Amino acid sequence: MKNFAVVLGLMVASIMGLLGIIHSRRDLVHEMITSNHLESVKNKVSIDLLKELQGNIAEATSRVDETKKQTEEFTEKVRTTQKAADGKKAELNTCNNDLSQIKAEIGSLEAERSKTDTEFQQKKSNLNEQINKLKKELEIHSKVCDYIKKTSVEGMKLCGIEPQVEQNPGAAKAA
Repeated sequence: MKNFAVVLGLMVASIMGLLGIIHSRRDLVHEMITSNHLESVKNKVSIDLLKELQGNIAEATSRVDETKKQTEEFTEKVRTTQKAADGKKAELNTCNNDLSQIKAEIGSLEAERSKTDTEFQQKKSNLNEQINKLKKELEIHSKVCDYIKKTSVEGMKLCGIEPQVEQNPGAAKAA
């Protein structure tokens, strides 16, 4: 019986050891299942994130392509507009040159007009003086007029005497 108690003690001890090993293995399996589940979730999240990023990359690529097309269109529009602007600038320069020539011509014409105005005023004043002198001379009764016949119409006109018109008696009767 002594052996039986030892064998029984050994058996109980080995069963307890086996239960301890099973229990620890169960905890290890549980930890591994939990870890496996977490890794599985991480993989799913990573796959979803990867798909989303690939979609974003595809969308960004299409936007880049569209932007490149728009850039090329705008570049072409800028070129044509720049050509038109260069043409208008050349036309503006031509107009400005013409304007400066016209202004120079206007300046010379103004100077010439001013010169002719002064000459005209001088000549006008000279002629007015001559007219005034002639009027004074006309008003001064010439000594020759004293000797002109009073019956001569031309002589009376030259001397400034108005001839007296005689009324014809026949003209009065006709009226």
